Amino acid sequence: MGDLDDPTGTHVWTDPAGNPPTAPGVGQPLSKPTLTTLSRAIERYALSIGPGAVVVSTFQRSGYFARSAPRYSTLAGAGVTTVAVYAGERFDAPGVHSVVLSDDHPLATEWGTLLLSSSLAVFVGGQDLVALDESSLTVESGRRFLARLTFDHATVVEHGERYLSQLGDSLDVDTAATLAAAVAACRRRLPSEDERAMAAATSVLVERLEQQQRTLAVTRDALLAETERADIDPLTGLLNRSGLERWLGVDPTTATDAELPPTGLILVDLDDFKRVNDRFGHTVGDELLANVGIAVRGSVRPGDVVCRWGGDEFVVLCPGASDADLVSIGDRLVEAIEAVSVGGAVVTASVGCQSSSRHPFPIAAADDAMFRAKSSGGGTRVLAD
Repeated sequence: MGDLDDPTGTHVWTDPAGNPPTAPGVGQPLSKPTLTTLSRAIERYALSIGPGAVVVSTFQRSGYFARSAPRYSTLAGAGVTTVAVYAGERFDAPGVHSVVLSDDHPLATEWGTLLLSSSLAVFVGGQDLVALDESSLTVESGRRFLARLTFDHATVVEHGERYLSQLGDSLDVDTAATLAAAVAACRRRLPSEDERAMAAATSVLVERLEQQQRTLAVTRDALLAETERADIDPLTGLLNRSGLERWLGVDPTTATDAELPPTGLILVDLDDFKRVNDRFGHTVGDELLANVGIAVRGSVRPGDVVCRWGGDEFVVLCPGASDADLVSIGDRLVEAIEAVSVGGAVVTASVGCQSSSRHPFPIAAADDAMFRAKSSGGGTRVLAD
């Protein structure tokens, strides 16, 4: 790590030359897994504080926030004022204040987490170097950021003020006022002994995390590569059909009938998707499918499971969902998919819903409901009889 730039120990690192930071991202090159580990540690601390804490996180793209949304909804449920900032499609999570950026916004390349509270003020974040660690076998685990972690109140305040300034009117009045008040309180408060001790301990932790990441990267990625390729649809990042079976803990080659908790099943079929490929080309078609995947994932509940069943079909499992729940989720799916647009290409969806507590799922009822939706002109939802 670089030299400490504050004798009090509230800064963990500076740029490689030991200079104080001149920009939000100036710091030490770190892997994304290390940044993620530090961000989650801050989230857990915020959760322990509860009401009065403020967390602002930048995720770069909505797809990255989608993976973190359940944790951030938990933070919001604990009374933490929670703000998620990203570019791309809006991904709503209960209780979380989402700010959707344009692709060229300065914050769209930043990954970071800011926590302001009466007991701890901390910022971790970095600018994407658009570079990879060659020892990693996957792009995501090999991404590198010019990153910085600091407990220094003056620096944390600078980041809070920067968020207030750059997010502008995108924050609602109450959230902006809460963030401004937390920044002002941090400005007035002196660092506590706990903060100084945590800064010193974290500097050692960061060094060890990076060493572990370098040591484990090749082995971990090699072990997971085949499983990930087998279970994850590469286009949408969703579970594929075999991945869904694995998630259910059922071997599709031997399973005959298995009891499951009451589970809603939603079958989504895009209407006349072939027309999109024929008119706009497969590149646009693939991008549209990827964005539909984001829309589907953003329209379901945090505990629901989304799968790309194949081609232009998606399946959503909704544990414990009533018929009324399925109707509500199905209608959201129809609306969200219709709102997706890529290069002028749009598509609607026919959605069939059913309830079941058996596996293999008697999908015929959902399939029949979906067919009736399609026969009525598409772009609608039908609940199975």
